Amino acid sequence: MDPTEELILELSQALLALFNSSRGAMHGIYQGSHEAALFEAQGGVIGPGGFNHLGDVLNTARNIQSNRDAAELALNRLQGVGPALGVRVRSLCDPVLKLADDYLRIARETNNAATVLRQTDPTRLQGVVLGQGGLGPEIGRTPQALVTNQLNAMSAQLTARNIEPRLIPSTQSALQPVLNSIRQLPLNGREAAAKLAGVLSAMRVLISQTAVRAGVIGRARLTAALLGIETALVEFGGRLTTPIIIIDRRLLHQLMGVPHVDGA
Repeated sequence: MDPTEELILELSQALLALFNSSRGAMHGIYQGSHEAALFEAQGGVIGPGGFNHLGDVLNTARNIQSNRDAAELALNRLQGVGPALGVRVRSLCDPVLKLADDYLRIARETNNAATVLRQTDPTRLQGVVLGQGGLGPEIGRTPQALVTNQLNAMSAQLTARNIEPRLIPSTQSALQPVLNSIRQLPLNGREAAAKLAGVLSAMRVLISQTAVRAGVIGRARLTAALLGIETALVEFGGRLTTPIIIIDRRLLHQLMGVPHVDGA
Protein backbone atom coordinates (compact mmCIF):
# COMPACT_ATOMS: atom_id res chain seq x y z
CA MET A 1 0.00 0.00 0.00
CA ASP A 2 1.51 3.33 -1.04
CA PRO A 3 1.52 6.38 1.30
CA THR A 4 -1.52 7.96 -0.36
CA GLU A 5 -3.58 4.79 0.03
CA GLU A 6 -2.57 4.53 3.69
CA LEU A 7 -3.66 8.12 4.30
CA ILE A 8 -6.98 7.54 2.53
CA LEU A 9 -7.61 4.49 4.74
CA GLU A 10 -6.70 6.55 7.80
CA LEU A 11 -9.10 9.29 6.72
CA SER A 12 -11.92 6.81 6.07
CA GLN A 13 -11.52 5.35 9.56
CA ALA A 14 -11.47 8.82 11.12
CA LEU A 15 -14.62 9.76 9.23
CA LEU A 16 -16.40 6.64 10.45
CA ALA A 17 -15.53 7.54 14.05
CA LEU A 18 -16.69 11.13 13.50
CA PHE A 19 -19.97 9.95 11.95
CA ASN A 20 -20.55 7.77 15.01
CA SER A 21 -19.81 10.65 17.41
CA SER A 22 -22.35 12.82 15.61
CA ARG A 23 -25.17 10.29 15.45
CA GLY A 24 -26.10 10.66 19.13
CA ALA A 25 -24.36 7.53 20.40
CA MET A 26 -23.24 9.71 23.33
CA HIS A 27 -25.97 11.76 25.04
CA GLY A 28 -23.96 14.95 25.36
CA ILE A 29 -25.14 16.32 22.00
CA TYR A 30 -28.81 16.43 23.04
CA GLN A 31 -30.75 19.52 24.09
CA GLY A 32 -31.84 17.86 27.31
CA SER A 33 -28.29 17.20 28.49
CA HIS A 34 -27.24 20.81 27.93
CA GLU A 35 -30.30 22.24 29.68
CA ALA A 36 -29.79 19.83 32.56
CA ALA A 37 -26.16 20.98 32.91
CA LEU A 38 -27.33 24.59 33.40
CA PHE A 39 -30.02 23.48 35.85
CA GLU A 40 -27.56 21.49 37.96
CA ALA A 41 -25.09 24.41 37.97
CA GLN A 42 -27.72 26.31 40.01
CA GLY A 43 -28.26 23.60 42.59
CA GLY A 44 -31.07 21.71 40.88
CA VAL A 45 -31.21 17.92 40.92
CA ILE A 46 -32.43 15.58 38.20
CA GLY A 47 -33.61 12.15 39.24
CA PRO A 48 -33.54 10.70 42.77
CA GLY A 49 -29.76 10.29 42.81
CA GLY A 50 -28.79 13.28 40.70
CA PHE A 51 -26.44 13.24 37.73
CA ASN A 52 -23.52 15.24 36.32
CA HIS A 53 -24.89 16.27 32.92
CA LEU A 54 -22.13 18.82 32.32
CA GLY A 55 -19.61 15.99 32.64
CA ASP A 56 -21.60 14.08 30.03
CA VAL A 57 -21.62 17.10 27.68
CA LEU A 58 -17.86 17.60 28.08
CA ASN A 59 -17.05 13.90 27.66
CA THR A 60 -19.04 13.87 24.43
CA ALA A 61 -17.27 17.03 23.25
CA ARG A 62 -13.88 15.46 23.97
CA ASN A 63 -14.87 12.40 21.95
CA ILE A 64 -16.01 14.53 19.00
CA GLN A 65 -12.87 16.68 19.23
CA SER A 66 -10.61 13.60 19.26
CA ASN A 67 -12.29 12.14 16.18
CA ARG A 68 -12.29 15.50 14.43
CA ASP A 69 -8.58 15.91 15.20
CA ALA A 70 -7.90 12.48 13.69
CA ALA A 71 -9.75 13.46 10.50
CA GLU A 72 -7.95 16.82 10.42
CA LEU A 73 -4.57 15.12 10.82
CA ALA A 74 -5.33 12.72 7.96
CA LEU A 75 -6.45 15.62 5.76
CA ASN A 76 -3.31 17.63 6.56
CA ARG A 77 -1.08 14.66 5.82
CA LEU A 78 -2.95 14.03 2.58
CA GLN A 79 -2.43 17.65 1.61
CA GLY A 80 1.28 17.23 2.33
CA VAL A 81 1.42 14.37 -0.17
CA GLY A 82 -0.57 16.27 -2.80
CA PRO A 83 -1.71 19.86 -2.11
CA ALA A 84 -4.34 19.93 -4.86
CA LEU A 85 -5.67 16.52 -3.79
CA GLY A 86 -5.78 17.63 -0.17
CA VAL A 87 -7.84 20.72 -0.98
CA ARG A 88 -10.37 18.72 -2.99
CA VAL A 89 -10.76 15.99 -0.39
CA ARG A 90 -11.11 18.53 2.44
CA SER A 91 -13.98 20.19 0.58
CA LEU A 92 -15.73 16.80 0.47
CA CYS A 93 -15.37 16.45 4.24
CA ASP A 94 -16.44 20.01 5.07
CA PRO A 95 -20.11 19.14 5.88
CA VAL A 96 -19.25 16.65 8.64
CA LEU A 97 -16.43 18.84 9.96
CA LYS A 98 -18.85 21.75 10.22
CA LEU A 99 -21.40 19.61 12.08
CA ALA A 100 -18.70 18.57 14.54
CA ASP A 101 -17.63 22.21 14.96
CA ASP A 102 -21.23 23.22 15.73
CA TYR A 103 -21.51 20.56 18.45
CA LEU A 104 -18.16 21.63 19.93
CA ARG A 105 -19.09 25.33 19.87
CA ILE A 106 -22.38 24.75 21.70
CA ALA A 107 -20.65 22.52 24.27
CA ARG A 108 -18.21 25.37 24.98
CA GLU A 109 -21.09 27.84 25.32
CA THR A 110 -22.92 25.55 27.74
CA ASN A 111 -19.77 24.99 29.78
CA ASN A 112 -19.08 28.73 29.96
CA ALA A 113 -22.67 29.50 31.01
CA ALA A 114 -22.62 26.72 33.64
CA THR A 115 -19.37 28.13 35.03
CA VAL A 116 -20.91 31.59 35.38
CA LEU A 117 -24.08 30.24 37.00
CA ARG A 118 -22.09 28.19 39.51
CA GLN A 119 -20.38 31.41 40.56
CA THR A 120 -23.40 33.74 40.57
CA ASP A 121 -26.41 31.53 41.38
CA PRO A 122 -25.13 28.24 42.86
CA THR A 123 -28.16 27.70 45.11
CA ARG A 124 -30.95 29.43 43.18
CA LEU A 125 -32.62 26.10 42.28
CA GLN A 126 -31.57 24.19 45.38
CA GLY A 127 -34.34 21.86 46.49
CA VAL A 128 -35.88 21.68 43.02
CA VAL A 129 -35.94 18.07 41.81
CA LEU A 130 -36.98 17.20 38.27
CA GLY A 131 -37.70 13.83 36.75
CA GLN A 132 -34.94 12.29 34.66
CA GLY A 133 -36.47 12.31 31.21
CA GLY A 134 -39.51 14.24 32.38
CA LEU A 135 -42.35 14.14 34.87
CA GLY A 136 -45.01 11.44 35.09
CA PRO A 137 -45.86 10.05 31.66
CA GLU A 138 -43.37 12.34 29.91
CA ILE A 139 -40.43 9.99 30.40
CA GLY A 140 -38.07 10.10 27.42
CA ARG A 141 -36.32 12.63 25.22
CA THR A 142 -39.41 14.66 24.35
CA PRO A 143 -40.06 18.42 24.32
CA GLN A 144 -42.09 18.05 27.54
CA ALA A 145 -39.10 16.41 29.25
CA LEU A 146 -36.78 19.39 28.65
CA VAL A 147 -35.81 21.23 31.83
CA THR A 148 -37.23 24.50 30.48
CA ASN A 149 -40.63 22.90 29.94
CA GLN A 150 -40.61 21.09 33.27
CA LEU A 151 -39.89 24.41 34.99
CA ASN A 152 -42.77 26.00 33.08
CA ALA A 153 -45.07 23.19 34.20
CA MET A 154 -44.05 23.86 37.81
CA SER A 155 -44.29 27.63 37.45
CA ALA A 156 -46.97 28.23 40.10
CA GLN A 157 -45.32 25.93 42.60
CA LEU A 158 -41.87 27.50 42.10
CA THR A 159 -43.20 31.06 42.23
CA ALA A 160 -44.88 30.27 45.56
CA ARG A 161 -41.41 29.28 46.82
CA ASN A 162 -39.95 32.58 45.54
CA ILE A 163 -38.04 30.74 42.81
CA GLU A 164 -38.08 32.29 39.37
CA PRO A 165 -39.30 29.48 37.06
CA ARG A 166 -36.67 30.09 34.40
CA LEU A 167 -33.58 28.12 33.48
CA ILE A 168 -31.57 31.33 32.98
CA PRO A 169 -32.43 33.88 35.69
CA SER A 170 -33.52 37.34 34.57
CA THR A 171 -30.45 38.76 36.33
CA GLN A 172 -28.24 36.87 33.87
CA SER A 173 -29.79 38.02 30.59
CA ALA A 174 -26.35 37.99 28.94
CA LEU A 175 -26.48 34.18 29.11
CA GLN A 176 -29.82 33.94 27.31
CA PRO A 177 -28.21 33.36 23.87
CA VAL A 178 -26.89 30.00 25.06
CA LEU A 179 -30.47 28.69 25.12
CA ASN A 180 -30.87 29.71 21.49
CA SER A 181 -27.73 27.72 20.67
CA ILE A 182 -28.97 24.70 22.65
CA ARG A 183 -32.20 24.71 20.64
CA GLN A 184 -30.10 24.05 17.52
CA LEU A 185 -29.13 20.67 18.97
CA PRO A 186 -31.06 17.45 18.31
CA LEU A 187 -33.74 16.56 20.83
CA ASN A 188 -33.22 12.80 20.55
CA GLY A 189 -31.55 10.05 18.55
CA ARG A 190 -33.99 10.36 15.68
CA GLU A 191 -33.20 14.05 15.22
CA ALA A 192 -29.45 13.42 15.58
CA ALA A 193 -29.65 10.77 12.85
CA ALA A 194 -31.65 13.15 10.65
CA LYS A 195 -29.01 15.88 11.06
CA LEU A 196 -26.27 13.42 10.19
CA ALA A 197 -28.26 12.07 7.24
CA GLY A 198 -28.43 15.61 5.86
CA VAL A 199 -24.67 15.91 6.18
CA LEU A 200 -24.06 12.55 4.51
CA SER A 201 -26.40 13.51 1.68
CA ALA A 202 -24.48 16.76 1.15
CA MET A 203 -21.25 14.76 1.02
CA ARG A 204 -22.87 12.39 -1.46
CA VAL A 205 -23.62 15.29 -3.82
CA LEU A 206 -20.09 16.64 -3.52
CA ILE A 207 -18.59 13.20 -4.15
CA SER A 208 -20.76 12.63 -7.23
CA GLN A 209 -19.81 16.05 -8.64
CA THR A 210 -16.12 15.44 -7.98
CA ALA A 211 -16.34 11.92 -9.39
CA VAL A 212 -17.37 13.30 -12.76
CA ARG A 213 -14.32 15.55 -12.84
CA ALA A 214 -12.03 12.76 -11.61
CA GLY A 215 -13.32 10.40 -14.28
CA VAL A 216 -12.85 12.99 -17.01
CA ILE A 217 -9.33 14.00 -16.06
CA GLY A 218 -8.26 10.54 -14.91
CA ARG A 219 -6.73 11.53 -11.59
CA ALA A 220 -5.97 8.20 -9.98
CA ARG A 221 -5.27 9.54 -6.51
CA LEU A 222 -8.46 11.60 -6.41
CA THR A 223 -10.42 8.57 -7.59
CA ALA A 224 -8.86 6.48 -4.82
CA ALA A 225 -9.76 9.14 -2.25
CA LEU A 226 -13.36 9.24 -3.45
CA LEU A 227 -13.62 5.47 -3.18
CA GLY A 228 -12.22 5.58 0.35
CA ILE A 229 -14.70 8.22 1.52
CA GLU A 230 -17.50 6.47 -0.34
CA THR A 231 -16.73 3.25 1.55
CA ALA A 232 -16.99 5.09 4.87
CA LEU A 233 -20.30 6.65 3.85
CA VAL A 234 -21.86 3.39 2.72
CA GLU A 235 -20.61 1.45 5.74
CA PHE A 236 -21.98 4.01 8.17
CA GLY A 237 -25.26 4.46 6.30
CA GLY A 238 -26.18 0.89 7.18
CA ARG A 239 -25.71 1.57 10.89
CA LEU A 240 -28.45 4.16 11.19
CA THR A 241 -31.66 3.03 12.87
CA THR A 242 -33.51 3.97 9.70
CA PRO A 243 -31.07 3.08 6.90
CA ILE A 244 -30.71 5.67 4.16
CA ILE A 245 -29.31 5.30 0.68
CA ILE A 246 -26.11 7.27 0.94
CA ILE A 247 -24.84 6.87 -2.60
CA ASP A 248 -25.46 4.97 -5.81
CA ARG A 249 -22.21 3.06 -5.86
CA ARG A 250 -22.75 1.60 -9.34
CA LEU A 251 -23.20 5.08 -10.83
CA LEU A 252 -20.27 6.47 -8.86
CA HIS A 253 -17.97 3.70 -10.04
CA GLN A 254 -19.16 4.24 -13.61
CA LEU A 255 -18.43 7.96 -13.40
CA MET A 256 -14.92 7.28 -12.13
CA GLY A 257 -14.24 4.50 -14.62
CA VAL A 258 -13.86 1.91 -11.84
CA PRO A 259 -15.19 -1.63 -12.40
CA HIS A 260 -18.27 -2.26 -10.25
CA VAL A 261 -18.80 -5.56 -8.47
CA ASP A 262 -22.22 -6.18 -6.90
CA GLY A 263 -21.94 -6.01 -3.14
CA ALA A 264 -18.67 -4.08 -3.33
